[in-house]
Amino acid sequence: MRAWKADGAILLQDRLADVKPLGIPMVVSIGTRRLGKGYSQIVCDDEAIGELGATTLLGLGLRHFGYCGLSGLEFSDRRAVGFSRCIEGAGHEVHHYSPQANHPEQSWYAEQKQLDHWLGTLPKPAGILVCNDDRARMLSEVCRLRGIRMPDDVAILGVDNDQQVCGSANPPLSSIALATERGGYEAASLLDAAMRGRSAAAELVAVSPTHVVSRQSTDTLAIDDPVVVRSLRFIRDNSNKDIRVADLLSAAGVSRRTLQDRFKEYLGRTPMEEIHRCRVERIEHLLIETNMTVGEVATASGFEADAHFSRFFSRQTGITPREYRRKGRIY
Repeated sequence: MRAWKADGAILLQDRLADVKPLGIPMVVSIGTRRLGKGYSQIVCDDEAIGELGATTLLGLGLRHFGYCGLSGLEFSDRRAVGFSRCIEGAGHEVHHYSPQANHPEQSWYAEQKQLDHWLGTLPKPAGILVCNDDRARMLSEVCRLRGIRMPDDVAILGVDNDQQVCGSANPPLSSIALATERGGYEAASLLDAAMRGRSAAAELVAVSPTHVVSRQSTDTLAIDDPVVVRSLRFIRDNSNKDIRVADLLSAAGVSRRTLQDRFKEYLGRTPMEEIHRCRVERIEHLLIETNMTVGEVATASGFEADAHFSRFFSRQTGITPREYRRKGRIY
């Protein structure tokens, strides 16, 4: 880098000691910890990641929950905090498996035995948030060897949405997608400003979770009530339409009051709130994962006018569809 007279760098955290002596502007990419004052760094909003994982698994009707992480790694510990806060706030307990991360000599076989024991003590059916996709892939392998059914006994949710890792698991893993591409653009902008002398202050570039990419590992509804299950399947199958509670009544075969009471008992929310939640989840997926225009997303989501679509989405999320898309990706 001295030879080609670098003016600035975006670098991996473990190369900091090599680049720092050059005295050039730097932005440090996502790593296992936050460096603190004096450094510009790309970081994840790890507590928000944990909270999104919690709301996703709670939405499946699960009553038992686990977090599989690596103790001592700041990103994992922060995700555990966000996850536990949300799950415990809903009145449930979180079972943690987070061995120390500073034992690279530990073999896969020793780790497998520990995971196997933890899974054996975990009440089921359970939803597990795992600190990242690689570890989620490891956990799914232990489940397969132990004969634990996914997602019926255990629903597994990873983080990063690494398509190669998630797709190679059996069954394929659901995962929380992050706005990493946008974080890269913002880091480049921050480095450019520092190199031009427009900004000398260290800043954090926060990478937020955008949505959950659902695959087979969380395709379950752990609810004993067949009325609620039929209703939820109807909602999910028709999330692209403007359905109302009245539409659910014929599918569920019960009165409005009974349906309201059972949703409150099993999900902690009303049928209409669940309809809106699933519809928003579909819209978020289309905004982030496709190149459809906002108008095309509105049509595909059952809205006759863009204005109605924007008002609905803004009321549910607090931001407009275009703002949400800008937050999640760069075009």
